[in-house]
Amino acid sequence: LIFPARYHSLNIVMDYYCSTKFTDMQVNIQSRQLQNCCKAWPEHADLDWLEANPGKMFHTDTMIADRTLMLEDKSCVSCHFGCYKYEEQGLSSERLQQSNKDFISDTNAPLKRLQLSLSTDCNLTCMYCSSQFSTSWYKEIEKNGKYVLEGQSLENDNWTKLWSKIKQKQRSTESRFFDIVLREIKLAEGIEEIKILGGEPLLNNQLFEVINAVDCDNIVIITGLGISAGRLAKFLEKIDNNKNISFNVSAEATGKFFELTRYGITWDDFTQRVNMIKDKGYRIDFISTVSNISVLDFHNFVELYNDHKININPITDRQFLMPHVLDDRSKKDLIDDIKSRNNVSQFQEISRLVNLDPSETDRKNFGNYLKQFSSRRSIDLSFLPEHLRKWCGL
Repeated sequence: LIFPARYHSLNIVMDYYCSTKFTDMQVNIQSRQLQNCCKAWPEHADLDWLEANPGKMFHTDTMIADRTLMLEDKSCVSCHFGCYKYEEQGLSSERLQQSNKDFISDTNAPLKRLQLSLSTDCNLTCMYCSSQFSTSWYKEIEKNGKYVLEGQSLENDNWTKLWSKIKQKQRSTESRFFDIVLREIKLAEGIEEIKILGGEPLLNNQLFEVINAVDCDNIVIITGLGISAGRLAKFLEKIDNNKNISFNVSAEATGKFFELTRYGITWDDFTQRVNMIKDKGYRIDFISTVSNISVLDFHNFVELYNDHKININPITDRQFLMPHVLDDRSKKDLIDDIKSRNNVSQFQEISRLVNLDPSETDRKNFGNYLKQFSSRRSIDLSFLPEHLRKWCGL
């Protein structure tokens, strides 16, 4: 069982099943890893096995074993990493947030949704991100050193250090793994959606080749728009009004809150890039990664883009940035504001997320992280509420 003795009751009453485990997959080209859902602990791709078993990338022995455990209502280790460990603390998780509640019992069920991560190349250092997903984060830590917090540190691992020395072309489409992945996509039948992400996929020189190689009516590019206007214009011209393509844009705040949360692009540049895509007639949905910083300005973002679908993605990987790690006054002001907004679904979800008490460690780490993050980038934090700054020790 996953949970220790002090959480034994959770081992008895917790429902371990998740239909996403039966329908979704994320493939990381750069690291040669397979994830049976975006939050699962990855398994390293066995290239020899995949070549000898065409059509089985979504049905490896590990994936079949995990699904079998779920059908027996038992926990599997890969899901503890991304979901179970947060649920045991009474926190939100991707599993609890999912909208698909269908029960699937076939461990060899066909793949429906694929996320394809091309590389970690990215110009942004978003507050909640890391060198595992952003080359700019790697460069910042390489230059200024690791972030030291109570009980943890944020630093570059050995794999990231090695990968940073390899040129983009060598680590993507010329790789053996990339060829296997393209073959598996072509062999799969009934894929309903393919999402292409990074890093920043619009920085990847082979993105257009990937789009041409896949046969799917629903191709979604997940982007933070941390690119030049010129590069975006060339890409939009190249895809030539391909209406199978849409965009999921990562954003959740405006102005200075946006520029702090998604450091590396100005708010004005971001809104210009959004308008460039809209003017070409492409659909834009937003993915809002809600943290204790962005939640303070989320209402302004919703008001600006209320004609778009906005999907909330609560932070889980850095507990000191979760929405509930706020002072009492910030929470009260936020909840009072939510009550005045006519039961908008996103705000009701946020009200639930903030309704927990932060630990003292999370409070200290929040303030310490803000100090280190802002000082390394010369960011003035005076726009944050004074009571919040005082509460977290700024």
